[in-house]
Amino acid sequence: MLVLALLLAVVPTAAQAKGASGATISGGGPGGLPGGPINLKGDGEPGSGTNLANLAQAAGVWALLFEDGPGGELASAPATANRGPRYTITWIFPNGAGTEDKVRQSVWPYAAGGPLTFMASGQPVLDATTKGGWYQAADNLRQSLIALGLPSREPLTAPATATATAPATPAAPAAPDPAPAVWPRVAVGLALLFAVAGGALVLRRRSSPGAATTP
Repeated sequence: MLVLALLLAVVPTAAQAKGASGATISGGGPGGLPGGPINLKGDGEPGSGTNLANLAQAAGVWALLFEDGPGGELASAPATANRGPRYTITWIFPNGAGTEDKVRQSVWPYAAGGPLTFMASGQPVLDATTKGGWYQAADNLRQSLIALGLPSREPLTAPATATATAPATPAAPAAPDPAPAVWPRVAVGLALLFAVAGGALVLRRRSSPGAATTP
Protein backbone atom coordinates (compact mmCIF):
# COMPACT_ATOMS: atom_id res chain seq x y z
CA MET A 1 0.00 0.00 0.00
CA LEU A 2 2.85 2.38 0.78
CA VAL A 3 4.50 1.70 -2.59
CA LEU A 4 1.18 2.23 -4.39
CA ALA A 5 0.62 5.53 -2.61
CA LEU A 6 4.11 6.72 -3.55
CA LEU A 7 3.53 5.78 -7.19
CA LEU A 8 0.23 7.67 -7.30
CA ALA A 9 1.91 10.73 -5.79
CA VAL A 10 4.76 10.64 -8.31
CA VAL A 11 2.65 10.26 -11.49
CA PRO A 12 1.40 13.91 -11.71
CA THR A 13 4.88 15.26 -10.94
CA ALA A 14 6.48 13.12 -13.62
CA ALA A 15 3.81 14.20 -16.12
CA GLN A 16 4.45 17.85 -15.37
CA ALA A 17 8.18 17.40 -15.77
CA LYS A 18 7.73 16.40 -19.42
CA GLY A 19 6.28 19.76 -20.33
CA ALA A 20 4.78 20.76 -23.65
CA SER A 21 6.60 20.14 -26.91
CA GLY A 22 4.79 22.88 -28.79
CA ALA A 23 1.97 25.42 -28.82
CA THR A 24 -0.11 27.25 -31.43
CA ILE A 25 -1.60 30.69 -30.78
CA SER A 26 -4.61 31.60 -32.93
CA GLY A 27 -7.82 33.64 -32.86
CA GLY A 28 -8.22 37.24 -31.83
CA GLY A 29 -11.45 37.98 -33.69
CA PRO A 30 -12.56 37.90 -37.33
CA GLY A 31 -9.67 37.04 -39.61
CA GLY A 32 -7.43 35.92 -36.76
CA LEU A 33 -3.90 37.16 -36.40
CA PRO A 34 -2.64 39.29 -39.31
CA GLY A 35 0.34 37.01 -39.90
CA GLY A 36 -1.53 33.77 -39.23
CA PRO A 37 -1.23 31.47 -36.22
CA ILE A 38 1.96 31.62 -34.13
CA ASN A 39 3.72 28.28 -33.68
CA LEU A 40 6.18 27.50 -30.90
CA LYS A 41 8.35 24.41 -30.67
CA GLY A 42 10.99 23.24 -28.26
CA ASP A 43 11.47 22.29 -24.65
CA GLY A 44 8.48 23.26 -22.56
CA GLU A 45 9.68 21.69 -19.34
CA PRO A 46 8.96 23.98 -16.37
CA GLY A 47 11.99 26.04 -15.43
CA SER A 48 13.83 25.50 -18.72
CA GLY A 49 13.65 29.22 -19.53
CA THR A 50 12.44 28.79 -23.12
CA ASN A 51 9.67 30.89 -24.65
CA LEU A 52 7.41 27.83 -24.57
CA ALA A 53 8.05 27.10 -20.89
CA ASN A 54 7.74 30.76 -19.86
CA LEU A 55 4.46 31.14 -21.73
CA ALA A 56 3.01 28.03 -20.10
CA GLN A 57 4.05 29.28 -16.68
CA ALA A 58 2.59 32.78 -17.26
CA ALA A 59 -0.70 31.38 -18.61
CA GLY A 60 -1.21 29.16 -15.55
CA VAL A 61 -1.06 25.92 -17.52
CA TRP A 62 0.29 23.84 -14.65
CA ALA A 63 -2.27 25.26 -12.23
CA LEU A 64 -5.11 24.25 -14.55
CA LEU A 65 -3.73 20.89 -15.65
CA PHE A 66 -3.16 19.35 -12.24
CA GLU A 67 -4.38 19.80 -8.69
CA ASP A 68 -1.01 20.77 -7.25
CA GLY A 69 -0.32 23.76 -9.49
CA PRO A 70 0.61 27.24 -8.22
CA GLY A 71 -1.95 29.85 -7.13
CA GLY A 72 -3.99 32.08 -9.40
CA GLU A 73 -7.02 29.86 -9.99
CA LEU A 74 -10.41 31.55 -9.82
CA ALA A 75 -13.50 29.86 -8.46
CA SER A 76 -15.75 31.29 -11.19
CA ALA A 77 -15.73 33.58 -14.20
CA PRO A 78 -14.71 37.13 -13.27
CA ALA A 79 -17.36 39.83 -13.45
CA THR A 80 -15.37 42.19 -15.68
CA ALA A 81 -17.12 43.09 -18.93
CA ASN A 82 -13.99 44.47 -20.64
CA ARG A 83 -11.99 41.43 -21.72
CA GLY A 84 -11.02 42.39 -25.24
CA PRO A 85 -10.25 39.87 -28.00
CA ARG A 86 -9.96 36.18 -27.15
CA TYR A 87 -7.09 34.03 -28.36
CA THR A 88 -6.66 30.27 -28.24
CA ILE A 89 -3.45 28.49 -27.26
CA THR A 90 -3.34 24.83 -28.27
CA TRP A 91 -0.74 23.03 -26.16
CA ILE A 92 0.89 19.86 -27.48
CA PHE A 93 2.07 17.19 -25.02
CA PRO A 94 3.79 14.01 -26.20
CA ASN A 95 2.31 10.98 -24.45
CA GLY A 96 3.64 7.52 -23.78
CA ALA A 97 1.65 6.02 -26.66
CA GLY A 98 3.78 7.73 -29.28
CA THR A 99 1.06 10.25 -30.10
CA GLU A 100 0.28 13.76 -28.91
CA ASP A 101 -2.32 15.17 -26.56
CA LYS A 102 -3.71 18.60 -27.46
CA VAL A 103 -5.08 20.86 -24.74
CA ARG A 104 -6.87 24.07 -25.65
CA GLN A 105 -6.80 27.17 -23.48
CA SER A 106 -8.61 30.50 -24.07
CA VAL A 107 -6.66 33.69 -23.32
CA TRP A 108 -7.75 37.33 -22.97
CA PRO A 109 -4.41 39.19 -22.84
CA TYR A 110 -5.85 42.73 -22.65
CA ALA A 111 -8.60 42.16 -20.08
CA ALA A 112 -9.22 44.91 -17.56
CA GLY A 113 -7.58 44.03 -14.27
CA GLY A 114 -5.01 41.69 -15.84
CA PRO A 115 -4.92 38.87 -18.43
CA LEU A 116 -7.42 36.04 -18.01
CA THR A 117 -7.22 32.44 -19.17
CA PHE A 118 -9.71 29.57 -19.20
CA MET A 119 -9.13 25.86 -19.70
CA ALA A 120 -12.02 23.41 -20.02
CA SER A 121 -11.91 20.47 -17.63
CA GLY A 122 -11.80 16.85 -18.75
CA GLN A 123 -9.39 17.24 -21.68
CA PRO A 124 -7.16 14.14 -22.01
CA VAL A 125 -3.50 14.85 -21.26
CA LEU A 126 -0.62 12.63 -20.16
CA ASP A 127 -2.79 9.67 -19.06
CA ALA A 128 -5.01 12.02 -17.04
CA THR A 129 -7.53 14.80 -17.67
CA THR A 130 -7.30 18.53 -17.12
CA LYS A 131 -8.63 20.03 -13.92
CA GLY A 132 -9.52 23.21 -15.84
CA GLY A 133 -10.99 26.50 -14.69
CA TRP A 134 -10.27 30.23 -14.78
CA TYR A 135 -6.88 31.74 -14.08
CA GLN A 136 -5.92 35.34 -13.25
CA ALA A 137 -2.53 35.93 -14.84
CA ALA A 138 -0.03 38.71 -14.30
CA ASP A 139 0.77 41.35 -16.92
CA ASN A 140 3.87 39.42 -18.01
CA LEU A 141 1.52 37.14 -19.97
CA ARG A 142 0.37 40.09 -22.10
CA GLN A 143 3.95 41.21 -22.59
CA SER A 144 5.09 37.69 -23.55
CA LEU A 145 2.32 37.32 -26.12
CA ILE A 146 3.11 40.74 -27.62
CA ALA A 147 6.76 39.72 -27.91
CA LEU A 148 5.64 36.58 -29.76
CA GLY A 149 3.60 38.54 -32.32
CA LEU A 150 0.29 39.70 -30.83
CA PRO A 151 -0.75 43.35 -31.35
CA SER A 152 0.93 45.76 -28.96
CA ARG A 153 -1.97 47.08 -26.91
CA GLU A 154 -2.41 48.41 -23.41
CA PRO A 155 -4.76 46.66 -20.96
CA LEU A 156 -8.37 47.76 -21.08
CA THR A 157 -9.83 49.84 -18.29
CA ALA A 158 -12.68 48.75 -16.09
CA PRO A 159 -16.01 50.49 -16.74
CA ALA A 160 -16.70 53.38 -14.40
CA THR A 161 -19.30 52.66 -11.78
CA ALA A 162 -22.27 54.96 -12.21
CA THR A 163 -23.29 56.66 -9.01
CA ALA A 164 -26.80 57.99 -8.60
CA THR A 165 -26.96 61.60 -7.50
CA ALA A 166 -29.99 62.96 -5.67
CA PRO A 167 -31.72 65.84 -7.49
CA ALA A 168 -31.02 69.19 -5.97
CA THR A 169 -33.79 70.38 -3.68
CA PRO A 170 -35.20 73.67 -5.00
CA ALA A 171 -34.73 76.56 -2.62
CA ALA A 172 -37.87 77.69 -0.85
CA PRO A 173 -39.09 81.10 -2.06
CA ALA A 174 -38.26 83.93 0.29
CA ALA A 175 -41.14 84.92 2.52
CA PRO A 176 -42.54 88.38 1.67
CA ASP A 177 -42.02 91.17 4.18
CA PRO A 178 -44.91 91.28 6.61
CA ALA A 179 -47.37 94.11 6.05
CA PRO A 180 -46.94 96.93 8.55
CA ALA A 181 -49.42 96.79 11.41
CA VAL A 182 -52.41 99.13 11.00
CA TRP A 183 -53.51 99.57 14.62
CA PRO A 184 -50.50 101.76 15.66
CA ARG A 185 -51.46 104.26 12.97
CA VAL A 186 -55.07 104.22 14.07
CA ALA A 187 -54.07 104.79 17.70
CA VAL A 188 -51.84 107.75 16.77
CA GLY A 189 -54.63 109.22 14.65
CA LEU A 190 -57.17 108.95 17.46
CA ALA A 191 -54.73 110.50 19.95
CA LEU A 192 -54.18 113.48 17.67
CA LEU A 193 -57.92 113.83 17.13
CA PHE A 194 -58.63 113.86 20.86
CA ALA A 195 -55.78 116.32 21.44
CA VAL A 196 -57.13 118.73 18.83
CA ALA A 197 -60.69 118.40 20.16
CA GLY A 198 -59.54 119.01 23.74
CA GLY A 199 -57.55 122.09 22.74
CA ALA A 200 -60.47 123.55 20.86
CA LEU A 201 -62.75 123.05 23.87
CA VAL A 202 -60.34 124.84 26.19
CA LEU A 203 -59.99 127.79 23.85
CA ARG A 204 -63.76 128.07 23.52
CA ARG A 205 -64.26 128.19 27.26
CA ARG A 206 -61.64 130.89 27.63
CA SER A 207 -63.16 133.04 24.91
CA SER A 208 -66.76 132.87 26.25
CA PRO A 209 -67.99 136.06 28.31
CA GLY A 210 -68.60 135.56 32.06
CA ALA A 211 -72.04 136.03 33.79
CA ALA A 212 -73.26 139.72 34.62
CA THR A 213 -73.17 140.84 38.24
CA THR A 214 -75.65 143.30 39.81
CA PRO A 215 -74.32 146.28 41.81
